[in-house]
Amino acid sequence: MKAWRLSLAYAVLILLVACNNAGDTPPSATGDGRPVRVGEVSHATPELGLRLPGVARAVERAAPAFLQSGYLVERPVGRGDTVGAGDRLALLENPVLGPTVQAARARVSEFETRLAQQARELERVERLHARGLASDDELDRVRSARDAGREALAQAQATLDEGRAQLARAELVAPFAGSVVTVLAEPGDYVAAGQPVVELAGSDRALEIEVALPDGAARVLSVGDSVEVVHVNAGTRVAATLREVGRGTPGHPARAIVALDDGHGLRSGDAVQVHLAWTAPRALLVPLAAIAGPAGRDAHVFRVVDGRAERVAVVPGRLHGDRVTLVDGGLAAGDTVIVSGLDTLLDGDTVRVLR
Repeated sequence: MKAWRLSLAYAVLILLVACNNAGDTPPSATGDGRPVRVGEVSHATPELGLRLPGVARAVERAAPAFLQSGYLVERPVGRGDTVGAGDRLALLENPVLGPTVQAARARVSEFETRLAQQARELERVERLHARGLASDDELDRVRSARDAGREALAQAQATLDEGRAQLARAELVAPFAGSVVTVLAEPGDYVAAGQPVVELAGSDRALEIEVALPDGAARVLSVGDSVEVVHVNAGTRVAATLREVGRGTPGHPARAIVALDDGHGLRSGDAVQVHLAWTAPRALLVPLAAIAGPAGRDAHVFRVVDGRAERVAVVPGRLHGDRVTLVDGGLAAGDTVIVSGLDTLLDGDTVRVLR
């Protein structure tokens, strides 16, 4: 019985050793390798696009203001009112303007009277000079006084004209036909020079949209590019054109103006989405699933070369569906990269491509 037990223990020991030796056999010895699936690196010219929010607004807009300060005594228009070109929008009262004009008018009258006296004096001296009863110096003195009077009168008249113009500008009128978008001052308010009183918008027939472009988009878009505008509430789509494309500065995005084509059917104030599209430069595309660590600093792919996984560092770019562009990397179009089975894959591992 004891011998039988020793024989059984010896057999089990041999079996365990055999199993351990089989488990230590490297994959290269079996010839199978790690099963993986692969994709191909390709060249493409991807289509890029943006959807930006915006609000339709009138092309013709204005915020009229007075050239001088004062108290707003009248504002006959309100929000939503329709106005014609030249209609009164507001009336300003400046206590200084009236007396200033009166003083200027009195000064003009004074200089006119003085000039008339100087003219008569010049005529008298000229007659005396012709008879030899007045010297040349006397004639020159009177003539110079008359010329100085003319200059003083001209300056006084200019001051009066300026005062009258300022008094006339105390009435604010509409520069074009349109509607009042909002009012910024009420009767009785003190209004500073240059402070807008109302905001006007022109006809809804000519509308535009201003959008803020992200970094880089302004460099690839051009004036005249076609744009699609979608009404947020109604879902209608209308054609539009890029009319202006600005350039951004640090901390300030670039601005673009989109002009709506005829028959747009939109109204000022409608919320819209502006769809921009352009063609990107030719680039390498790899399957997104092939990139390991795409959000970190160690992004890489595994390229299959002669049945082994070769680790290649890459810099991912923009996403295009299930593929992504490469900003930098050592890949070329036609390379085969691993898209599944790369969780624990190491550089140089033997792989078996699944079909």
